[in-house]
Amino acid sequence: MQTTNILFFGSTTDSVLVLEKLLHLSTVHSQFSISAIVTQPPRPVGREKTITPTPVEQWAKEHAITLLTFESNPEKPWLYADEQLVIDTLQPVAADIIISASYGIKIPTATITAATFGGINIHPSILPHWRGADPVPWAILSGDHQIGVSITTLTESFDEGKILAQEKTPITSSDTSDPLRTKLFSIGAELLIDILPRYIEGKLKTTSQLTDTHGKGVTIQYARKFKREDGFEAWETLFQAMNEGTDAARIERKYRALHPWPGIWTKIKTNENQMNNDNDKAINEKRLKILKLHLSNGKIVIDDVQLEGKKPVSWKQFDEAYFPPIA
Repeated sequence: MQTTNILFFGSTTDSVLVLEKLLHLSTVHSQFSISAIVTQPPRPVGREKTITPTPVEQWAKEHAITLLTFESNPEKPWLYADEQLVIDTLQPVAADIIISASYGIKIPTATITAATFGGINIHPSILPHWRGADPVPWAILSGDHQIGVSITTLTESFDEGKILAQEKTPITSSDTSDPLRTKLFSIGAELLIDILPRYIEGKLKTTSQLTDTHGKGVTIQYARKFKREDGFEAWETLFQAMNEGTDAARIERKYRALHPWPGIWTKIKTNENQMNNDNDKAINEKRLKILKLHLSNGKIVIDDVQLEGKKPVSWKQFDEAYFPPIA
């Protein structure tokens, strides 16, 4: 039986989940082999800005699999800095199929079409809902009751390929983004292994994202990447959610969606132990990060916070120390 060489693209711990399943598949079915892996280059991580390789790079080295990295465009990080270099470098790999999972950079069309069976991508949403970089937090933030994973063909544009398989799962009231995303990639890895042999044999039916099972058009939703400023909530809004329950459900969903990054944060005026020229305590506005909160009786209860430049403390400790004014 002819070997099917897999060229894998991925960058995160979720990508590693898929790689583990593909490695197991290659031991059960000698038809499949991971010939090479492409991941993003090492990046600065943490406050110390320590240059750290991706989990995929570490995994590839542990398993002695050929590893390749390419720089992204500094101004458009979802594109390569030199796409032609990528195409030329990958051409000798002679991949039969490309598999992408949580990679983060657009794979050149020429690389996809050069593969005998094209490419497959695992995306953590029920496409075409939540196309884009951050589908899981957007689904939680929007109050969706279910989410899922889609396996699609790779195309010139992100998340627009034909659907090969989908599986849905509920979003619970306790779900946060990172564990839910990992759960979805775990489901997706199992689903991939189930369909891959049939896909290679040409026995797998594909469906369009643009029509439902009844042939009717569907609504496309986009999940742009979150930024630090998306975590901001005005202090007055948080205060009302704590005391009156106003907007409490939305804020609780936002906390679960954006935890741990960018998280929910606010600007708060505090009475610091600093004197101004009139020997009065100075009023300073500082960034306050909400580390933990929950809903109780329809109201927000803040558990832990961290004031800019300070260590994390309980809300009770913060409240007693700062007595922040509302206005």
